[in-house]
Amino acid sequence: MSPTQSPLRIGIIGAGWPGERHTEGFTACGDAVVTAVADLETTRREAFATRYHVPKQYADYHDLLADSEVDAVMIALPNHLHKPSTIAALQAGKHVFCEKPPAVNTAEAREMADVAAAQGLVLGYATRRRYNPTTDRLAERIARGELGEIYHARSVWTRSWGVPQGVGGWFVDPLRAGGGALIDIGIHVLDQAWFLMGCPKPVTISGSVFNKFPELTGTDDSAFALIRFEDGRSLHVEAAWVLAQPKDIQDVHIYGTQGGARLDDDTLDYYNVGPDGATTLTPRFPRGQAASFVAMAVDFAHAVRTGGQTRTSAEQGVLLMAMLEGIYRSGKIGREMAVDDVVG
Repeated sequence: MSPTQSPLRIGIIGAGWPGERHTEGFTACGDAVVTAVADLETTRREAFATRYHVPKQYADYHDLLADSEVDAVMIALPNHLHKPSTIAALQAGKHVFCEKPPAVNTAEAREMADVAAAQGLVLGYATRRRYNPTTDRLAERIARGELGEIYHARSVWTRSWGVPQGVGGWFVDPLRAGGGALIDIGIHVLDQAWFLMGCPKPVTISGSVFNKFPELTGTDDSAFALIRFEDGRSLHVEAAWVLAQPKDIQDVHIYGTQGGARLDDDTLDYYNVGPDGATTLTPRFPRGQAASFVAMAVDFAHAVRTGGQTRTSAEQGVLLMAMLEGIYRSGKIGREMAVDDVVG
């Protein structure tokens, strides 16, 4: 921010955990100030405003969107509300940063991207793990060619036992969530691996999707998939809320011709493979998750200032949804399918 610029004025729509973390990120980023919050729950909204010193409160987010002193909004609502709130914000002339997933299906993400383009406004998505310090460091090494040709990746977020509920149980309602474990936690590692591979165009998807614990959720409790890209590379995805294993696993593996890497929020392992076996270098980045929320705020504010795009653009949001939806569709029909059949 230049000395003559005023901070970007942000409205937070949704005062739950994601809204709190994004507020902390915007407050720390140096080019934004949170000036308003909207949430239907009075107690939560008032506590949020007090904790973060937010001067304006609204029960209805449409009233926040009518506030001329709000430049942009952060949407931190349940998945099924992403599309209507994003489109309403864009039509009100507000730039939008929206929590993941972009929507509940590809068609919704496409409509959101089209409205943003027509309005000439920024629409970006909070795919948090793209912004981790571990991701940045590995992306630098990949760009320098230190891992050689990146030809495959494996993305895993599997819990031994951990089904979220959300307010009113929306996490386990397929109509409100758009899916289960895959769209909730699998999206994080899928997107991180895809980003580190350079976001190649997906062409085919083969998925297996399970609901083996219907007493816990009406959605997928686990999902597994292989995504093939236009350039011949591939990505393996594993996501589960419930899986028979000794501990939770949350990491991404990148495989190259000269070396590989494994990363999570706070740790990055490099593997240099040679005839004498692998050697490992492990840099550590404490509080990587907290740093990612600041990095997202910086990225969004910069995109608004410059008229550019965020690290996860609206168009990439469409392809991200197409991969998720493709896994669900492939699992349902029991065979591989083309991504073009999802995008339409």
